[in-house]
Amino acid sequence: MGKRILITGVSKGLGYAMSEGFIAQGHTVIGCARSSQSIEKMKNSFGTPNDFTTVDVANEQQVKDWAKEVLAKYDPPDIVINNAAIINYPAPLWEISSEEFSRLIDINIKGVVNIIRHFVPAMVQKQQGIIVNFSSGWGRSTSPEVAPYCASKWANRRFNSVFGARITCGDGSYSTESRDYSYRYVEYLLWRISSLLYISV
Repeated sequence: MGKRILITGVSKGLGYAMSEGFIAQGHTVIGCARSSQSIEKMKNSFGTPNDFTTVDVANEQQVKDWAKEVLAKYDPPDIVINNAAIINYPAPLWEISSEEFSRLIDINIKGVVNIIRHFVPAMVQKQQGIIVNFSSGWGRSTSPEVAPYCASKWANRRFNSVFGARITCGDGSYSTESRDYSYRYVEYLLWRISSLLYISV
């Protein structure tokens, strides 16, 4: 039986690939992204019962409104995948503007918390569901020109530890601006998350 899978950042890269893969497996994807144009294309490509909405996860009011709409239409998600993230333009930390730093933190860390804050209580009330917060190899190591990104992905690893729901899928290499990512990694990721769905809910 298909599950309801909520994914953020579905308009490109890994988010799009996961949406495409889960839909092909017979699951229903409820997704969001910042680009209204991309969301319209996804609506046309995948149609009902899948549900795509323009939402900036950094904007708590938008997330709150989206959660209210989703939870009024459906039961709580069987799985929430916090995928939406950005990376800073490579530069030493002191050369990264306050605006760029804040925007990254707002999406990569606060965006994760916004989704958890407004969707997880319904999952807790139903006593079922899985939360997946994506980290990165740079959440375990460092790179001098992407310090904000490293810090944000380290934070997501700590969120996973707090929830006790960490899943380790290895390090994948992909570009969020194109379809240039490892299909083998995406297939592996879909398999890992799908196996969790069927043994945990």
